[in-house]
Amino acid sequence: MDLQPFELLEFNHKKRLRQLYRMLRFPRLTRALHYLARPLYVDHETSFNKSFRYGLLSLGAGAMPAQELKALRPGIKLIYENFAEAQRAAENDEPVLWTEWIINSEIARAFNVVPFCPEALNLFGNVRGLEYPPLLIAEAESQGTPVENCSAQKLVVGSWMLKQLPRPSVILGATHPCDTSISVYQTLEYLTGAPTFVFDCPYFRSDEALTYYEQNTWEMIRFLEKHLERKIDWDKLSEVLTRVNQTNEYLRSIVEMSRAIPCPSSMISLLFAWAAREIDVGSPHLLEMAEGLYKVVKDRFDRGQGVVKKERLRVIMWFPPMGFFTYLFKWMEDEFEAVCVADFIGYVSTPHMDTSSEKSMVRCLANSQLQLAMGRQSNGPIEYFTGELEKLIDEYSPDCMIFSGHNGCKHGWASLRIVKDFCRKKELPSLYLDIDIMDCRHTSEQGIKDQVRAFFREHGWA
Repeated sequence: MDLQPFELLEFNHKKRLRQLYRMLRFPRLTRALHYLARPLYVDHETSFNKSFRYGLLSLGAGAMPAQELKALRPGIKLIYENFAEAQRAAENDEPVLWTEWIINSEIARAFNVVPFCPEALNLFGNVRGLEYPPLLIAEAESQGTPVENCSAQKLVVGSWMLKQLPRPSVILGATHPCDTSISVYQTLEYLTGAPTFVFDCPYFRSDEALTYYEQNTWEMIRFLEKHLERKIDWDKLSEVLTRVNQTNEYLRSIVEMSRAIPCPSSMISLLFAWAAREIDVGSPHLLEMAEGLYKVVKDRFDRGQGVVKKERLRVIMWFPPMGFFTYLFKWMEDEFEAVCVADFIGYVSTPHMDTSSEKSMVRCLANSQLQLAMGRQSNGPIEYFTGELEKLIDEYSPDCMIFSGHNGCKHGWASLRIVKDFCRKKELPSLYLDIDIMDCRHTSEQGIKDQVRAFFREHGWA
């Protein structure tokens, strides 16, 4: 299968994402149409539905209330505008700053350049059909990327080799949370020829470790000033971080309200917010979306209403979420009245950032980056991994835990026995899946659902 340059990027921002944005101007009608059309796309992908199925699943397949759909609309605008902006910048030879998914993108706007998360395109890799991610993965493997690497990172290499990504002017990477990210970003530095700055993440958490990472952040600023040939705009950074603080406050409030019984929030909304955050965390559109989601959840919380009519089961989803080729969260809500009350990625604990001075902003940037999802749990001793899981178990009243064992996350699999023993001591029924969150060839959508259904039946929940 041949791909034209930027074909997947253009398909997302010129067609599907813009179409979704326009449709969500009428959220009740959109929900009704999605629900009525379910027989055409819910069960499995066909040659007829493959170009629109994933987009409709991502919006809950007709099971997401209209209020949430309306709230998500600004986030969709954020994504297609960023994709279009990055493509235009690359075509006009203007600066594009690649920020690895574990890196804050706020700094790009402080330099008045376009941020682009190269992994972001993979979040929508199935929009044109399930065969596209394997196509990109195969290209990466054929060029020497190890088969055992994380599919998310192989997709970036494949996307670059097939000319689907805008050329970076500078790349920001990090030494956490996994070996695949470290090795692949060295490959990307070589392939693109772009100057690359790599944050050296400390192993332990302490004041000394934060000070070291703060020094890394100052070095990054000097590095960007040199290679972008412009100075940082501190007033712009303060403006962006103020919006980020407001966004995080709304998202943290949703996370806290999700402890209520019944749970007033759907995890699919928080995951969408995480995806938008990865792309452009300082965007006014993200703030608008977070505020909209907060108002919807707060209204349910105040009325003691759950996201499903009668909550029967509370689930913790631990490790990377499997929402990239299936709509598992809404499927569980719709079929079993089982609500995911907390997960590994959607749980927001990013601290407030002090914008009173240049020094305070840099230190807070460093601290917030260490608190990003997956980085905070998967870098350091195993207690960081199990400690957050224990907190969720103690505070969110779960009935069970589902461990989504992503094929590429070797550090997650290394912790499996410890997690099993931990859940056994907590007397928490647990399901351990062997999947690939990006590549349905590993375990199919139906295979995942069959395992979840069997687990629920085994415990008398279905």
